[in-house]
Amino acid sequence: MTSRLLRHLGLALLFLCVAIILPSEVSVWVDGQGNTWLTDSEHSPAAGAERVTPEELSIRWDGKVTGEPLPKGVRSGDDDDRYLSEVRTARADAQRGNMELALRALRRLQREHPARPEAPLLLAQIERHRGRYEPARDALDAVLSTASHMPQAWRDAAERERAEIGEELALAKAKDGETWQTRSVDSSHFRLTYDHQFAGREYGEQVIDVLEQARAAMLRTLGRELRQPLEVQLYTRAHYLEAYQHRFGFATVGFYDGAIHVVSAQRPRNELYALLVHEYVHALFKDAVGSHQPFWLNEGIAVAEEERARGRPQLSREEWRRLLDSLREESWIPLDSLVQGFSGVQGSRALLAYLESRAAIEHITAAHPRAIAGLLDRCATGETWQAALLAETGWTPQSLERSLQEDVRSRFPEDPLAAGSAPE
Repeated sequence: MTSRLLRHLGLALLFLCVAIILPSEVSVWVDGQGNTWLTDSEHSPAAGAERVTPEELSIRWDGKVTGEPLPKGVRSGDDDDRYLSEVRTARADAQRGNMELALRALRRLQREHPARPEAPLLLAQIERHRGRYEPARDALDAVLSTASHMPQAWRDAAERERAEIGEELALAKAKDGETWQTRSVDSSHFRLTYDHQFAGREYGEQVIDVLEQARAAMLRTLGRELRQPLEVQLYTRAHYLEAYQHRFGFATVGFYDGAIHVVSAQRPRNELYALLVHEYVHALFKDAVGSHQPFWLNEGIAVAEEERARGRPQLSREEWRRLLDSLREESWIPLDSLVQGFSGVQGSRALLAYLESRAAIEHITAAHPRAIAGLLDRCATGETWQAALLAETGWTPQSLERSLQEDVRSRFPEDPLAAGSAPE
């Protein structure tokens, strides 16, 4: 917005300067090929050119005041419009959850326009939001060193962001001989313990407030809350990695084992709220079902609520496309293999397992909006999860998976390779 305003102001000043330096006698000519000439000479600028009045020029331009539009790409203003349009498109893709598409576009724009600040600033925000501090720092370093026309307010904000990320990265590295002392804060619903590196009681009270927001949101959505206070432990990244990095076969930032364990930034933003929602859902699931199983259902509900907290209540087209690709490539992970846990999948397979689980919940909720809350209620009264699923949706686990796969294929009717029947 600021860039566009400055550009328009520049154009206005240019037009004013042109008006000042132009002589009082300016004439307009049109030659035999239809080219328009603007000159301060009394002589014809081209053979056969005819001097015309503004009204005659308007007629020759077929009533168009500005004449024929110039071809795109021949003026710097077109490059600006195209650049800003692509940045806005990348931002919209990120908001819709098409992260890989957005990140590829922003990295390309950063390479092609190193003097422009918009793409690397947005890139840094997205990477920090994803908890990827190193690439966020690199994007800010690049924009602070190469963006030659960045407004001072943007530069100040980028420098503050860069300093905060530096603090977070310092907390992610354990120091020799460092011990992890903790502080605690209690409320009626939570007992919070956190590393002392997060500073004083005020930090703990802020996190308690975030936890209460998560509890209230899940009470509205799932109709459930815990009967006993829940223990919650927050860690610096270095402390978490030292204690738990070997516990899972893939990178994690939190888990629930009767208590919530979560990595936190020193200055928690909305990411912490989303992570706490995710782990609180696991606590609710265990309380209702009496088990962590089936994991695909447990993780699917947790991821769906986490993404809703992030402002992405539905899977993006990019994610549905990824599911379609897994069906084509026959790499789809059967849901019944994800009942007892995700320990057998790693790397990209683990990401696919979470994606399928979330898609299953979205598929259920689209057809039966209150089914998940009803399923948990039934399990809490002693029904098996299979019986509760059948009662709330009419689906067995097998028929649910077939219906989900048909849903995935039906979202790409224009794609001939998407056609195909789901396996029996």
